[in-house]
Amino acid sequence: MADPVLILGGTADARALAAEILDRWPDRRVITSLAGRTAAPLKPVGEVVSGGFGGSEGLAEFLRLEGISALIDATHPFADIISNAAVDAAASAAIPRLHLTRPPWVFAQNAAVQHMRSINAAKSALEAGARRIFLAIGRKEVNQFSDLGHAAAGRFFLLRFIDPPQNSPEFADFEVLSGRPGGYDEERSILQQFAIDTVVAKNGGSDLSRAKIDAALDLGLRVILIDPPAPPPPPHADSVAAAVDWLAGL
Repeated sequence: MADPVLILGGTADARALAAEILDRWPDRRVITSLAGRTAAPLKPVGEVVSGGFGGSEGLAEFLRLEGISALIDATHPFADIISNAAVDAAASAAIPRLHLTRPPWVFAQNAAVQHMRSINAAKSALEAGARRIFLAIGRKEVNQFSDLGHAAAGRFFLLRFIDPPQNSPEFADFEVLSGRPGGYDEERSILQQFAIDTVVAKNGGSDLSRAKIDAALDLGLRVILIDPPAPPPPPHADSVAAAVDWLAGL
């Protein structure tokens, strides 16, 4: 099977991309790389490798050993470390690279949304008035908020992780939801059940994750969004279809 393609995945877009490539070129070898951070990730069609590559040099070595003809970075918008590694690895292996971008969410100008450029900025914004917080940012950075969750602060934190955490979060008053985000009605019910007044989330642009934001705004809650880092250098594609067209043009 000629012209193998490596997709850096872990997103719904990456899964859709693998399916579209194989639908168009059924005999093409499509490999998707998953970081291995979740116990039961949603698997794409085609081949899957898990666990990462050990930086740009390890990724470049994989590209050469497997004879990869094109690299498509379809990782999460906040996965800037692997995206930057992809730039260097593709250059080292002398193969074309594409970044599949996911446009951030856009809201009406009068929406009660505060945009923050960093975790620290979001923390500072929380200090004013927030008492019952849905911290929907995944498990990697959650304990960076722990100094706002000590007993004397009087704040409640609702946390959600795909997999249960190995260690207890460092908050005095908290509840953990396990699993992936739900639809609008489910997210709205959760916000009401826990009497949430503030939602903190990463502006990842995913349709699957937006329901909690729309529900929060409809309930008149405060929303703090952490905006993604700048994307890697071009070329970029803003849809799965555009990424397939790019591949067809090589």
